[in-house]
Amino acid sequence: MTRACQPLREVIPALSFERTIARRYVHRQAIAEVFLTDCVELSQPDQFAIAAQWPRLHGFYRARGGIYDPMLLTETLRQAAIYLAHVRYKVPLSGRFVMQDIHVRTQLDALEVGPSPADVTTVATLSDLAYRGQVLSSFRIELQLWLAGREIGSASGVTSALPPSAYTRARWGSAGPRTPGPARCGTAITPALVSHVEDQHVVLGRQTARDEWEVRVDVTHPVLFDHPLDHLPGMLLLEVLRQGTFATFATFEVRDAHLESIDAVFHRFAELDRRTTVRIQILNEDALSARAVVRQEGVDVTTGTVRLARR
Repeated sequence: MTRACQPLREVIPALSFERTIARRYVHRQAIAEVFLTDCVELSQPDQFAIAAQWPRLHGFYRARGGIYDPMLLTETLRQAAIYLAHVRYKVPLSGRFVMQDIHVRTQLDALEVGPSPADVTTVATLSDLAYRGQVLSSFRIELQLWLAGREIGSASGVTSALPPSAYTRARWGSAGPRTPGPARCGTAITPALVSHVEDQHVVLGRQTARDEWEVRVDVTHPVLFDHPLDHLPGMLLLEVLRQGTFATFATFEVRDAHLESIDAVFHRFAELDRRTTVRIQILNEDALSARAVVRQEGVDVTTGTVRLARR
């Protein structure tokens, strides 16, 4: 992304923040959960300028200590990938998207909440494009993001875009679809341990061992389950990694800390109705970094590393 390293004004044309894009292009039901507002193709192949607006007070990705929740970068990446695939690469709206991995880095000092909503500008670059016939089937997307002229971080990942038949095969295999049983949603741990204030937003349940917890799957959550799903969504699994890390470092008094970076690999679909646990291993106490593993029935479904930082 050579051009994106130039001064912002030299790379990105004027973008509009007047209204959000159509919700169907980012697979959201709630208009309030749509962040993207505009997109312009840049001169470099497969490179785009994208505008997004973050609210100062989000119900789930809430600002703390005067800075925006870094997980907003991740949701912006998710929306940008789906939007570009549909609108710029003509993936049908019936396409299903599966994230393979995700990597986010933040500049916490640049994420300060100002007197108005955050008008975020990004440069998105797509690479490693693969096609099934004439239809895009997988790609890597990289974002660099700015707020008020300051770089606030980067986000990248690989995603697959599957037609319904291919998704069904990938999702269920030869056995075919099944109807999931009730989601496992136990009692939340104390919200303060994971830097939240409400039980509803806690994704960790009963502690099963040292640095290990059961995952709470609340399918009524208005953000993580904005629309019905047949598996645990990637954003929920990322939140499990983050909250598990906060809970593990709780004795280090990290309530004033924020997510500085997260890397995750999604190995397989995670079922709604099967017991899910997350285990955290501290990698560096001073750097507040940890490795996290989400498991179902003895099998890893998501692995990652998380780093927190005090501001």
